[in-house]
Amino acid sequence: MAVAGASRTVRWYAYAGCLTIVPFVVSGFGLPWYGTAIVLGGALAAWALMMALIRPAAVRLPMPGVWAAAGLLTVYGTASLMLRGTVSPGALAAGGYGWALAVAALSYQRRYSAAVRSAAAATMSRSCGGATISASGPRASSWA
Repeated sequence: MAVAGASRTVRWYAYAGCLTIVPFVVSGFGLPWYGTAIVLGGALAAWALMMALIRPAAVRLPMPGVWAAAGLLTVYGTASLMLRGTVSPGALAAGGYGWALAVAALSYQRRYSAAVRSAAAATMSRSCGGATISASGPRASSWA
């Protein structure tokens, strides 16, 4: 069972969310080498997670972790931008990426559920062989 790719709108939200990380990465270049490496590693992990959510996949992603990350980043980024009144690279990256991650996660969850339903329907129609199944088992007319 493979999960289909995301719609064009969801992909654009995901790309925009990945672009909001750029100011955070640029500000990370002022850190020592290990700080820069951590910032770049985090940005690459965020990009990989977003691409895994919007591209066609054959495996299931751990959605509780994705939803936890999306919720925390969204609340932190949005609250920081609203309460401080100034735009900081960290708040912009967290808020923008968090909202885009939530959209991509919801899309992935819906596409995964649809793939499971269609796989179950295909399995059910193959296993029945056209026979009608009732609560007590196959009907006698379907055995002929």
